[in-house]
Amino acid sequence: MSRTSLSLASGLAAALLLVTTPTAHAAVTGKDAPSQGDIVKAFPELADGQFTTDKVTKIGVPGKTCDETVTSKVKSGVTTTGASTTGYPIVLTGVVELKSVAKAKAYMASYKKYVKKCATYTQPATGATISVTKGTSLRLGDESLTVELQSTFSTTTNYSTSVMIRDGKRIGNVIAVDDAVVPAASVKPLAKVAAKKMK
Repeated sequence: MSRTSLSLASGLAAALLLVTTPTAHAAVTGKDAPSQGDIVKAFPELADGQFTTDKVTKIGVPGKTCDETVTSKVKSGVTTTGASTTGYPIVLTGVVELKSVAKAKAYMASYKKYVKKCATYTQPATGATISVTKGTSLRLGDESLTVELQSTFSTTTNYSTSVMIRDGKRIGNVIAVDDAVVPAASVKPLAKVAAKKMK
């Protein structure tokens, strides 16, 4: 896969990614989020993929404009990322705990607003056209949101499907990025694992 394709794929999920930075004494640990094994079970093509697991102190939140992402502090969290040796798919999972239920609800509300506001926009940095739609609703946790993104740059198109789940003051996230449409049905099994483990 070319660098351009990889950067577009990474940019596609940027607004939904959990930002990883070192932290200590985290309340959320690996047992609270999908593991490498869980990811491979849901996406067997990643059996020989490359994986990284990180602790988290911040999450990405939509900014004032559609192409802007700002960061917000969390109490603790963990993410695991798996990438195929051929470039696709890329699967990211994570769980974070916010300071309060109100903050977790606000996080979900910000993405619901983003989906309504940003149906189509252009990323100034890349010139890519981004299309955002609300995906199939899944009944997970206290509330959940499925977001589907499509990024087109020249003749290259990348796709991602993300499922965000809130359970109390915890937020779970499962993102799959590919060079073909990612059906919500392919992400659902892993999202269900996330919803079960994050409680």
